Amino acid sequence: MIDTLLSTAHRHQLGVCGALLAVSALAACEQDQPTAPTPKPTTANPLRGGLGSIPPAIIGWKVVDEKNAVVKYPDAMFEVTGPFGYHKIFYDNQYPEDGDPALGQVKLIGMIDGQYKVCQVGFAMGFGSPAGGAECFSGLLNPGGQLTFTLFNPRPPVVQWAAVTDVGTLVSSAGATFTVKDSLGQGSTITDDQWPDTSPQTGSLQRTLYHPGTWTICQTAAPAGYVMPAGQPCKNVVVSWGEIGWGGSFVNNLPFSANWGVTEGVIDANNNYVPLAGAKFTVALSRGLSKISVDDNGQNDYDPRPGRVAVKLAGAGKYTVCEVQAPANHWLPKPPCQTVDVQSATPAFVGWFITHEAQVISTP
Repeated sequence: MIDTLLSTAHRHQLGVCGALLAVSALAACEQDQPTAPTPKPTTANPLRGGLGSIPPAIIGWKVVDEKNAVVKYPDAMFEVTGPFGYHKIFYDNQYPEDGDPALGQVKLIGMIDGQYKVCQVGFAMGFGSPAGGAECFSGLLNPGGQLTFTLFNPRPPVVQWAAVTDVGTLVSSAGATFTVKDSLGQGSTITDDQWPDTSPQTGSLQRTLYHPGTWTICQTAAPAGYVMPAGQPCKNVVVSWGEIGWGGSFVNNLPFSANWGVTEGVIDANNNYVPLAGAKFTVALSRGLSKISVDDNGQNDYDPRPGRVAVKLAGAGKYTVCEVQAPANHWLPKPPCQTVDVQSATPAFVGWFITHEAQVISTP
């Protein structure tokens, strides 16, 4: 009886197995045959993405100038500190830290969560920080989150000005000294052709400023061979980030000088004489015998304007200036000579020599 039951049970099991094989079941029917384990839920690699994954955590920033444009120049340097002793110092676009290939934009990808601090410790040439040093940002980076911010690197303001002669040309010797101060009286002393004057030309000065605002320029000493006029005024200039402000011209006189003009007598729209080039002169002290020859735009004339003449003199006194050769096709003025009293540090104006055009009779 027991054998019959076992046989019946075995046939029943085979029948079940046959049915399972008929529907292409791959599992074994015998109880002692191993079966595949049940798979457990997994989390996808966050760096690979996928359903249910945590995206990589990113710290990103960009560097902009005074016009909010990205600073696309090299050499910006950053220092980053974070959890578990994380500490990196690197340049913009330095591999493997910066994951953004564009200059002026930085991305640190795949960071662990925690508190971070980012400081800019180096700047692209010609740019800087309003703080005058390292500019820093701090923030908490969450798992899979992003920490973003912007660093402001404006071009600094610059002021330019000039030390000129009484005829408007740049002085020919260095040494003019100025103070450049902000509205709080903070600033420095600048001497022409010495640091921090960054202009390569004598008589032309340039200073990079610490911040925008109103700055005052005052001359305190004349260059070698010149004297400051009495009551030389200071000049104010307002300048913003990235701007070049013009501080004006500061006149420096020769110790003794005189100047004059030559004209046909023609008046321009502003009721001024129109200069006439080409005349020649002599200049002499009224009590002396020696004379100086002065040619318009030639020897001893330091005024570059045609028809305007300026001469450096040896000392104070009364001088006689005579036109000895008129411009081509012009008569000498009547009278051809004028006198002038020359004082120290003040250019003496002789006057205008009115040199009429020569009248030529045309014979048919």
